[in-house]
Amino acid sequence: MSRSLDAEEDAGLNAHPQANYNALDDYESSEGLGYNDDSKSTINGQGGGGVVGVGEGGNSAFQTGIILAKTISGTGNFALPFAFLNMGLVGGVVTIVGSALLTAWTLILMQEVKNSRYISERKLPNNTYVDIAYAGFGSMGAGFVYFVTLFCLEGVCSVYLNFVSTTLHSVYPEIDQQTYLIISVMFAVTITMINSMTLLKYMSGLGIISVTFTIICVMVYSGEHNDFLSSIWEYPMIKPQTYFRSFGSIAFFFCVNVNAMPIERSMSHPLKQWGPVVTITCLTLAIVNTLYGATVFMLLKDNTCGNVVLNLKETELITLLPKITMCIELVVSYPLILYAAVDIVERTIIGGSCSSSSSSKTKHDGLSSSSSPPPYVSRSRSILLSKKMMAKNMAIFVMACVPAVFAQIKSFAILVNLVGGFGASLSSYCFPPLLFLKVCGGQFNTSTTKIIGCVVLALVGFGMSAATTVYAGYAIVHPFPEPTFCR
Repeated sequence: MSRSLDAEEDAGLNAHPQANYNALDDYESSEGLGYNDDSKSTINGQGGGGVVGVGEGGNSAFQTGIILAKTISGTGNFALPFAFLNMGLVGGVVTIVGSALLTAWTLILMQEVKNSRYISERKLPNNTYVDIAYAGFGSMGAGFVYFVTLFCLEGVCSVYLNFVSTTLHSVYPEIDQQTYLIISVMFAVTITMINSMTLLKYMSGLGIISVTFTIICVMVYSGEHNDFLSSIWEYPMIKPQTYFRSFGSIAFFFCVNVNAMPIERSMSHPLKQWGPVVTITCLTLAIVNTLYGATVFMLLKDNTCGNVVLNLKETELITLLPKITMCIELVVSYPLILYAAVDIVERTIIGGSCSSSSSSKTKHDGLSSSSSPPPYVSRSRSILLSKKMMAKNMAIFVMACVPAVFAQIKSFAILVNLVGGFGASLSSYCFPPLLFLKVCGGQFNTSTTKIIGCVVLALVGFGMSAATTVYAGYAIVHPFPEPTFCR
């Protein structure tokens, strides 16, 4: 869920969560996904990037791979070099490649669950992550999935605010970080209150360009100011004592299951192509980001910041331009996340999306849709509540209070580790295998090996999530050391 928001624009999704999404950066469209009678996907959405249409045939395998790659890529990229510092070179490589393979497998599992007879017979309105979770887990399970999804969205907003405030402070340190945070929140909320998405559509494509450009600048700058491989072999190849400082960062980067189903549905031949596409895409990103993260770490070593953009210390064009570009992209993308978060709160509490500013813009991976009632909230409750007032109060709460509070965590690395360790890990490594076991585990054609694999993954995923969450919580109170210029 380090999620680039432009990815979901291309797939007709709604503001996000990489997760992303980018968990979660990441689910935007004003009309969402539509399907014809032949079950071929057509997208008539107008997201932040304008009208997106794939035609009757749907997206090709190549287009789907690009969309998925854009969904995964985002702010999480800038925590990867620090992950190598904490995990060691071998530990970082194994974790990134392993996470890529597990992400691909769980995305395939979600497709199998969606296409199962158990789910098909229920004629779900959107066949989204939450719809499937409700059909598989029941109302309590859907409630927990809602909570985890909302945590991811709010966490991503917090990561954005933290990134922007700390990065701007590094550009002009005469203004303190708290002031930058307040300004960022005010600006983002102002954009959020705009009823039209016209302003946001001009930012289409900026996300992936900004991330790529910033990564290149970081590598070039690091190479110019440091000796490659100098004393690198003095560092442990595996560092179990600090491993969980960054496991959540890698989970934050890869875990995009919550917003993957609309991407799958937009394919022309999902049954044949989804598995190979997600496997190739995830492995390609793993290789590229392993080379990038390991190279930057080997150049910076102990000077690696949790947000590696802060390593661009000199006031030169190569350092200022990527910082400013990323900050603009994140602040403008911020409302696209909040639309989905506000809509989740509205649906779970008052039984329907009641704010025109959110329901008309978002269907967050199908979570908000006039044809998709809340999975576990009684409609009768909405009679007792003022929908407009509740929507307004919840919007203010989600948009201002929660992300701003979490953004107070000074370390970008700790915040990303917390969001990825709890929300992203559960949504990608625990829920999909458990759903598969619940829905498909009893079928005669389900192999014992796959059942055992799902059980092991769910248990290991829960354990890794719990350990990372506890470690991140402890680090909030007792921050781990970073170079002075990283703070």
